[in-house]
Amino acid sequence: MINHPQPVKGAPRAGWRDANRHRKPLLLAGSMLLLIFVLAAGGFYYRITNTVDYTAVYINGQSVGTVAAQSDVEQLVQAKTKEAQAKYPNLEMEIDSSGLSYVKESGYKAQPQTEATLDKLDALLVPYAKGVEVKVNGNVIGIVKNEATAKAVLQQVKNKYAPPSRLKKPVQVKALSYSAATEAPSSGSRISQVKFVEDVQTEAVKTDPSNMMGQNQLYTKIITGSTQKTSYTVQKGDCVGCIAAKFDISPEVIYKNNPSVQDDLIKAGEVLDLTAQAPAVTVQTLESQVETIQTEPQVIIQKRDTMKAGETKVIQQGQPGIKRLTYKLVKQNGLMMSEELVGMEVIKKSVPKIVLSGTKVVVGEGSGDFIWPVSGHRITSGFGARWGRLHKGIDLVGGSSIKAADEGVVEFAGQKSGYGNVIIINHKNGYKTLYAHLSKISVSDGEVVEKGDSIGVMGNTGHSFGTHLHFEIHRNGNEQNPLKYY
Repeated sequence: MINHPQPVKGAPRAGWRDANRHRKPLLLAGSMLLLIFVLAAGGFYYRITNTVDYTAVYINGQSVGTVAAQSDVEQLVQAKTKEAQAKYPNLEMEIDSSGLSYVKESGYKAQPQTEATLDKLDALLVPYAKGVEVKVNGNVIGIVKNEATAKAVLQQVKNKYAPPSRLKKPVQVKALSYSAATEAPSSGSRISQVKFVEDVQTEAVKTDPSNMMGQNQLYTKIITGSTQKTSYTVQKGDCVGCIAAKFDISPEVIYKNNPSVQDDLIKAGEVLDLTAQAPAVTVQTLESQVETIQTEPQVIIQKRDTMKAGETKVIQQGQPGIKRLTYKLVKQNGLMMSEELVGMEVIKKSVPKIVLSGTKVVVGEGSGDFIWPVSGHRITSGFGARWGRLHKGIDLVGGSSIKAADEGVVEFAGQKSGYGNVIIINHKNGYKTLYAHLSKISVSDGEVVEKGDSIGVMGNTGHSFGTHLHFEIHRNGNEQNPLKYY
């Protein structure tokens, strides 16, 4: 029997010793990896929990600062808008935030400068008022709060010179005609067109509230306009109408500023005050002026050889007629710029006065029945008050040859101040006729002329502002409206 040796109790086994020797490095490596993971995870978590989101703010691309959130800026804009609106309750206020832009950013323990940035924005974001500019020929006259106010102001300006009531129906006004013997009946006018001479435009704008004007303030500025003192020394050949046209003003301004100017009479060397108020806009109206006048009865002379020379007898008293005249008037800011007779209507025919006269007729005695001194005539200015003065006759254009309106004797043929070349015919029956501004005189003093005889040529001499005939009729020394006799 063979005996094998027994292992000693308590002695280490060789296999376990080898296993332990290899396990220790693995445990150490695992511990190190676990430690690294724990540290990394902790660091990441720490960084995440300490990362701050914020917003960078820019105006027109330029950096202003940073805020915690975009809503901080939006709240500032709302607050400033509300504050501005409370300060100017009658205006529409806004903050121009169109240039603002935002970029969202984040950073470790970042500290956005919200308060400082909002302080900067508070200074940069200026409130403005929404308004409407009124421009005249491209120049800004004023700014009002909205389009409705601008239109109301412009309409108010038009209404000053063209009241709405006159756009609808004729208004009773004093007649233009004047007669030393009889006041003409009343007449009416109607405005058919109203417009601004200048280019008037409106445009929406953003402006400082201090630039805003109220409706009445802008109206007053437009109406008042500017006044520039102007004087003019009369030159040889000047006339009131010529000077008015040269300075683009109404003759009424010259008469009003220079009381010494009477009956269009001015002389070279005289200094005239032409100062005129110039509103910011010019309101031009086209008006139809209706004037009703009395017409003088025709005088019919019946010769009787049974009566002594120079003896007369009225066998039928005449009765005046009624005639309606229509003028086209152009006015600028209420001042007359031009007028033209465009219509003549007989409302009631006159009844002629019939007079018996002895056969021995005085040479050159007229009939009292006048013909037009100009063929194809057109009336460019009527009789009566014009530009603040009495226009003693009427102005005619047409054929150049001037004819005697009735038989008579030439009382004067030459030059008179203001009239230029002028002819006066005495009709030996209380009537005289005057023909002014002629370029040529074809008769001489004392010459007897028949009705219709050529006595001169139409011209532009004296105080005249265009080739025309100034024609007057006088009765017993008093100026008459020539239109009463046609």
